[in-house]
Amino acid sequence: MPPRISLQPIGRRSSIYLKSQAAERNSVCFFCSLSGRSSAEPSRRPRRKSQNPRRFASTAAATATPTTPTINAEHIKLEPRRELEETLLELEKHAPNYINLSRLQLALNGLRQQPGDESIRVAVLGLSDGSDSSDVAKQVLRLLLADPLKSEEEWEKEVAKHDLTQPMIIRVGAEVPKELESISVASKTSPLQEVNVSSATLNGHKLELLLMETNPFLSAQEIGALKGSEESVLVPTVEVPLSDTGRHTPITTPVHKALIVADGLLGAASVVSMSPLESQSVITAAVNLPQYKVSADTTPLPFTPIDTGVASIGLSLVRKDIKNAIEFEHLWFQSNVPKLVEWLKADIMASPEGTTKPPVKELIASLLRNTSAAIQSEEARQLGSSLSPTPPKSLQSSLDDWAESAHAELQEQLDIAFHSKRWRKLGWWKLFWRADDVGMLTNDILSQRFLLASERNAIFLAGRMKEAGITLGPFPNPYAADENGAESKQLEIQAPTPLTAPWPASIPTTRRYLQTKTIPALQALSQKLIVQTLGTSGLTTALGALIYLSTITTTLYEAGAVAALGIVWSMRRMQKQWETARTFWEGEVREEGRKAVRDVEGVVGDALKQSRFPKDEAKEQDELSRAKGLVRRAQELLGKLK
Repeated sequence: MPPRISLQPIGRRSSIYLKSQAAERNSVCFFCSLSGRSSAEPSRRPRRKSQNPRRFASTAAATATPTTPTINAEHIKLEPRRELEETLLELEKHAPNYINLSRLQLALNGLRQQPGDESIRVAVLGLSDGSDSSDVAKQVLRLLLADPLKSEEEWEKEVAKHDLTQPMIIRVGAEVPKELESISVASKTSPLQEVNVSSATLNGHKLELLLMETNPFLSAQEIGALKGSEESVLVPTVEVPLSDTGRHTPITTPVHKALIVADGLLGAASVVSMSPLESQSVITAAVNLPQYKVSADTTPLPFTPIDTGVASIGLSLVRKDIKNAIEFEHLWFQSNVPKLVEWLKADIMASPEGTTKPPVKELIASLLRNTSAAIQSEEARQLGSSLSPTPPKSLQSSLDDWAESAHAELQEQLDIAFHSKRWRKLGWWKLFWRADDVGMLTNDILSQRFLLASERNAIFLAGRMKEAGITLGPFPNPYAADENGAESKQLEIQAPTPLTAPWPASIPTTRRYLQTKTIPALQALSQKLIVQTLGTSGLTTALGALIYLSTITTTLYEAGAVAALGIVWSMRRMQKQWETARTFWEGEVREEGRKAVRDVEGVVGDALKQSRFPKDEAKEQDELSRAKGLVRRAQELLGKLK
């Protein structure tokens, strides 16, 4: 999992300012919940002293039973909250492979804050699908937080000129005093740009927003599961620069809610093709469709159509003159932006009754659902492994038989191939009319004689191992990066090739290496030898003719001897070099085949050695049972949480 980073609480700039802002003492930013400091804090919060004077009144009953503890009503109210926090910590300890640790830290951070006063993180994600979604995302953020009764503020200019390739953090709260601006850590040590926004309607509710650009999400057919799509939206990844070298490190930034912003028909197509997400109160999408007539009923659409241009015009009109308020109201509702404002304000307002904010509860519920699904998937896998009729000893015996048959096949099939009529067609004296057939004939030998049955048997053996619950792979698919132009075009037209294969790919990888690296070199050598032989023969023949014509004493036989000497010498050199190259290629094919067989044997053997023993399986079953109990207990406590 990518590393996590910490930021400062909302409005936090120094210890002096914190003392003056005691009400905001528990505010934590996007990444503080992911840092090591939050986990080091005590899991239990100190009890608050009751201000009720009746608690200190002496009564006869209290005097009679001095050992009876005085129960605080507020302590009883917060007890499920503390127990839920402890249960989630136990779940983090005993089931780290089945729970999203980033979202878990965000949930723990919310439980450690005052009920009804938790920090809410909202991500505004602009799709980078080739349209202007990034600019539209900045406009949407500006429209959500801008005050129409004020002139354009400084933070609006910063957001407008910001490049969304680097994320921006917007903290909504009271303005920082001027005397504390010089010691703000946001401009010096923070890897991300931070902006403080003061909003008359959102101040004091501990709202934080993450503005960033994101790639289009996978479609429902590509992702195949709801969990992956949900976490890709609610746990966006931020690329943070490490140094001046330009290298970046990915950091996960979990949020409670997410707003996906797209632009135009292309953006609408990207949103529609996404797999079904969480409820509209958690994840929603908005598409900028200029001049779109918003009807009263837009429920059939999976997104909210808006018009940022109309909303921006109305905002500028009312800022120029308050008399344009009616026109502003008309344009504002025509743009459909108020629906996004309602979505943003829903469930994030601080509750004076001490009730937990709904986004915090929904985050915990979603986290527990995904964890329960992961545990059930692992139980199903283990059940299939336990019911498998293939024991590890049988697989080891099958591996030994496969290795023996693979070596035998390699030797027998290559002996047949290199003594066949097809291989004899490439004799040295036949190169003059078969030089262009070298690549075709050698490719046929590899395609028809190079460990074909062993490759199929290796795939079958990998399937039996998967049936037995033994993890194998994934391995790089050699057909995914085809270097043959014609074949590559055909594959692209037919269907996309997966990048990985669930079985050892050493044999097809070796075959592809021989086809793409050694055969072109062999064919180039054949053409080179033909050119050299013809050139040398022609040169010596011309020399013999020149000697015959230039001297009177030279006879025709002597001139022919010179030409014959050059022809014989060039042909002998051609024969020697070509036969050496053919013998070397034969040996290379045999050796690469033996390496491929040993590689498959080693990979499968290592997987069998690392397979679980019965004691380990029983221990893992106990861990899964304990994790399931913790999930059920957490769900019960969540139901009791107010």
